[in-house]
Amino acid sequence: MLTLRTQMLLTLHEPLAIARGVSVSAHRTAFVVLLSLVVGISIKAIGVLLVSAFVVIPACAARLLSRTFANYVVLSAGLGALSAVIGILFSAGLNLPSGPSIVATQLTIFLTSMALPRLRVLEQG
Repeated sequence: MLTLRTQMLLTLHEPLAIARGVSVSAHRTAFVVLLSLVVGISIKAIGVLLVSAFVVIPACAARLLSRTFANYVVLSAGLGALSAVIGILFSAGLNLPSGPSIVATQLTIFLTSMALPRLRVLEQG
């Protein structure tokens, strides 16, 4: 079964996953198929450039804010969902296209996540 624990194990230490009896080829195939479905459907819905932004920007922001892999995965999904909701509301309120509004929201979240560690240093100093 494709679980967070097995995915973490495969990502971080493949030989240990093999030793624990994880079917590496089946898990990799399932992961690639699921990722391909999501990207394929998303490209039809919103376009190639926006799919790239939707996949990369929340993950980069989450990486800056998390210390563990589990937090990184949850925070990345949460930031993606939050930016989508805020972007759509912003789009509806100002009568703007939804895709660029969501990406602008993602960019704002990313820039904020870059600034947070620096603000903490300034507060302590």
